[in-house]
Amino acid sequence: MNDSLSGTMVTVRRRWNVHEFMAIAQEILRDFHYRNEAGGVCRAIPRAFLCAHVWCDHLCKGAFGHVCRDGPPPHDLLVYILRSDNVASLYEDLLPRARRY
Repeated sequence: MNDSLSGTMVTVRRRWNVHEFMAIAQEILRDFHYRNEAGGVCRAIPRAFLCAHVWCDHLCKGAFGHVCRDGPPPHDLLVYILRSDNVASLYEDLLPRARRY
């Protein structure tokens, strides 16, 4: 992990096109990757976005509307990291951590 990112807050969204966002510690994000497929019943994504995974028990209860209905926690949540939501230097520092599918 890049020590310069330790303690850094990253703004994330549950989906690329929703208005709700939250700042979470960079340390709890894992499995950075690019995603260009919506999955589930969502409509198509216009381009690849930087994404990561986070365990629901690292977030505030009810964050992004998640209430652990599908069994006991923790649950793996996908979050989108948009360039427009984050400081350019932070976003650029996160890019090398991403892998391509």
